[in-house]
Amino acid sequence: MDTTANKPFTHAKQLYYGLLALWFIINLFQSYFTELLHDEAYYYFYSTHLAWGYYDHPPMIALLIRLGYGLFPNELGVRLFIVLMSVAVLMMIVKMAGVKNYLLFFVFVFSIFIFQAGGFIAVPDTPLIFFATLFFYAYQKYAGKENWTNALLLILGITGMLYSKYSGVPVLFFTFVTNLKIVKRKSFWVILAISMLLMIPHLVWQINHHFISFYFFLVERSRNAYFDVMNIVNYLAGQLALMNPLIAFFLIYYALKNKAENIFNRALLANIYGVFGLGLLLSFVGPVEANWTVTAYIPLIVLAWPLIENKLRVHKALYILGGISMVLILVLRVYLVYDFMPAKGGPELKNEFHNWKKWAMEIKKIAGNRPVVFANSYQKASKYLFYAKRESFTFNYLLYRKNQFDLEGIEPKLAGKEVLFVYPERGMRLTDPMCYYLPHPDSAFIMGQWWYYSVIKHYRSYNFLPVKIEMENHAFPPSTLIRVPVEVDNPLDTALTVKQDGGDTYLAVAFTRNGKVVSYREVEDISLLRLYKKYNTILLAMTPPEPGDYHLRVCIRSGWLPPGLNSKVYKIKIRKRE
Repeated sequence: MDTTANKPFTHAKQLYYGLLALWFIINLFQSYFTELLHDEAYYYFYSTHLAWGYYDHPPMIALLIRLGYGLFPNELGVRLFIVLMSVAVLMMIVKMAGVKNYLLFFVFVFSIFIFQAGGFIAVPDTPLIFFATLFFYAYQKYAGKENWTNALLLILGITGMLYSKYSGVPVLFFTFVTNLKIVKRKSFWVILAISMLLMIPHLVWQINHHFISFYFFLVERSRNAYFDVMNIVNYLAGQLALMNPLIAFFLIYYALKNKAENIFNRALLANIYGVFGLGLLLSFVGPVEANWTVTAYIPLIVLAWPLIENKLRVHKALYILGGISMVLILVLRVYLVYDFMPAKGGPELKNEFHNWKKWAMEIKKIAGNRPVVFANSYQKASKYLFYAKRESFTFNYLLYRKNQFDLEGIEPKLAGKEVLFVYPERGMRLTDPMCYYLPHPDSAFIMGQWWYYSVIKHYRSYNFLPVKIEMENHAFPPSTLIRVPVEVDNPLDTALTVKQDGGDTYLAVAFTRNGKVVSYREVEDISLLRLYKKYNTILLAMTPPEPGDYHLRVCIRSGWLPPGLNSKVYKIKIRKRE
């Protein structure tokens, strides 16, 4: 007996495949016509130098962009594999959740903002969502039936998550901790062993780069962290925004109402509480980006959907709220392509998606064939690289952070070359009274604002010279002169003379607290220092007058440039005088 004729249209497979195709086509067009997000341009820069790791993230996003850009050398190429992955994510969720009413499901899921963004934006979170979904899909099958097909899918999910973003680690922990009996399976240990073997290239990269990514996330990124109730508020508001406030209640209520009646559901529930709870906990010690919790949205949907589908009385509300949401999302998607907002007072997205190709071409006209150096902005350097197809670099000074541009060996290659130095202000401010001005600046009005630039005949900056702080103590009295032994290393194969056309070069000591420079002192003049492999010296620095926790950093300040980022962050405590 043919039962397909008795199925309502909302349950028809033709509708399911039609909606998937529509989603795919919409995201292809969106990808082609939308300018790159700042971070997307940065990950495109990743892809120009394929490696087993990068300063901020594992290498998956770089590989996907490289593959897509090889087919289509434009914005579509950057996002192509993200679009394909988003379709696969929906297909796996449909299987895991046992979806029958396809129309309601797609109205519901398309109303969730994180899925709209993940449909085409090429950032590490999107492959993480794909591989996390693959992991849950495989785990559901593996929990029910142990075979090598399911084991292989688990291996792909695990390694894919870890090569996408480090926030895949909590997913593994919260999943397997709910099923400790799994260790009795021989295949589990095979899965674990193969996954670890596949991660060895990335581990070797981290070892060769002194675990730079872990240092960035655990030390440098958290150096300005402190308790602020607004961090908690912003975290919670961010989660609400990613879910969509109009349907967040349905998503949360029905997911948490679903009883953990089997191993798979227990794992999903543990991930919801664990990932969101971990994010909330971290918000008590510093700001937490809303997208850190993206892996928890898969369990939310998979657990919530069966109850939503069976509650016929909520369907009408979801159709109405979902319809309103999709109209608003459609307006936003159109805006990402076509800037119809007023020239002034528009939303922050105006700075992300519009007119950057024009901006790059204007800068290119001024720069000619000169490399362009920006200050404290890997995003602008990346967008110039993508749209102008010209060499770029970012000089990062004391109030910023290092990034992938610092790992690529670009800075020493620029030494002595003529460059165009670009900044949105006349000078680079360290503190209110301390500002380092561009020499002989000119300006151009681009994208509704003035951009200042200087042609530097013989550019030299020294962030590529690492400085090691060799202090034994971490606690000192206030307003006390202390000795700071340091070692300046030369990573080049040849000797280097430290020089600058526009002034002297100094080793400086800076104390920072809560992201602000508390004290800064230039201690030793190293102009014309002939640096072979190492240079050891002792710097004298005055500790801050107020007790508390501080960060000490030793910088090289050269010529007209502000102090750079040479040493790692050194935590110290200024104790009260007894």
